[in-house]
Amino acid sequence: MKKLFYALLIMVLGVNSTFAQLSDRVNSPSTFKIGTRPVAGNWGLVFAPTYQDFSDMTNRIDGKDSTDVANVLPIIALRMYKSDNFVLRIGIRSKTHNLKISGTLDPTLNGGYTDLKYQRRKAELYITPGAEYHFSKSNILDIYVGASIPLGYVKDNQTDYMRNSTALATYSSFERTRFSLAYGFEGFFGVQAFVADLPLSIGLELGSTALGNLGKKWKVQSYNVTAGVSTSQTYYTLNLDSKDQIDPTSVVGPITQTSAFSKLTAKSFGIDGMARLTISYYFNK
Repeated sequence: MKKLFYALLIMVLGVNSTFAQLSDRVNSPSTFKIGTRPVAGNWGLVFAPTYQDFSDMTNRIDGKDSTDVANVLPIIALRMYKSDNFVLRIGIRSKTHNLKISGTLDPTLNGGYTDLKYQRRKAELYITPGAEYHFSKSNILDIYVGASIPLGYVKDNQTDYMRNSTALATYSSFERTRFSLAYGFEGFFGVQAFVADLPLSIGLELGSTALGNLGKKWKVQSYNVTAGVSTSQTYYTLNLDSKDQIDPTSVVGPITQTSAFSKLTAKSFGIDGMARLTISYYFNK
């Protein structure tokens, strides 16, 4: 009986000792941050591709008999936090396009020409200064509005060469060039979420872009050699997008893309929607 009593006493003392150890546990004072919001004096580097940028980057090569390559640098912008809410930004965007075609022609269907070489090179460059105003000071979501002014140029060069291998010294070449200054205005609103305790955010910007081009024309320089006799000519033609085509029922309907002008002025201006993904990295100067 005494043995049983002592055994029960030892068990009770052991349970009390274990409970005391659990009761004395000290909770960790650590806290976990859920966002790292930039403040006045901080800087940010923004990578902001649009839907069209993604399309161009994923379809770099198109076609079997021609090589059509597009190189895209989406908007890369630098943010300068002048205050916790007011941000200045300046960005750069570029795009190049290169198309090459070469082949053998059927002389019975192409005026006796048998060889063709064609190349088109297009380059676009924009500088986009702007500003943002951020409403919330939350470390989770950031909502803001902004505006920027795209300024840049579009440069095009087309060269084609056709040769008649059955005739003596007979060939034609054309070089078309244009240089167009571009300007515009862009308004947008954005939302971004800060990533854990990292100096990163991921967001979306939606808005509209108004963009004008001052040089919607080609300068054409042609050079022809027929049976050893050479001729050359310089003239201008229209360079209109499909949405800018002239209505054939209008007064100027006879004017087409191939109409030749000794002097020509052509401008365009349009407004389009904009949507882009933003990935931002923040740092101190």
